[in-house]
Amino acid sequence: MSRLNVWKFALAAAITFAALSLACAAAIAIAPDATLVLVGSWFHGLDLKLLVPPGGKPITVVQLVVGTISAGVVAFVIAALLAGCYNALNRGSTS
Repeated sequence: MSRLNVWKFALAAAITFAALSLACAAAIAIAPDATLVLVGSWFHGLDLKLLVPPGGKPITVVQLVVGTISAGVVAFVIAALLAGCYNALNRGSTS
């Protein structure tokens, strides 16, 4: 098996998670109730409406930017660790 390029893999994950964060924010802006029901179904019916701020305040631009950047950074770090572990475990295998 070939080795993964750690930095390319991590960057791909960061871009993907940042895009997912933006897509989630858009879904919440367009159809908040339906989005909460859909995402809640992924967590076995967890009622995510309990996490909505009092008065249902919309997300601010600062929260959107911070959330998108932090999702990308966390994904980058996790993917870099994952690729590094994969390469380390794959070091001794033969193809």
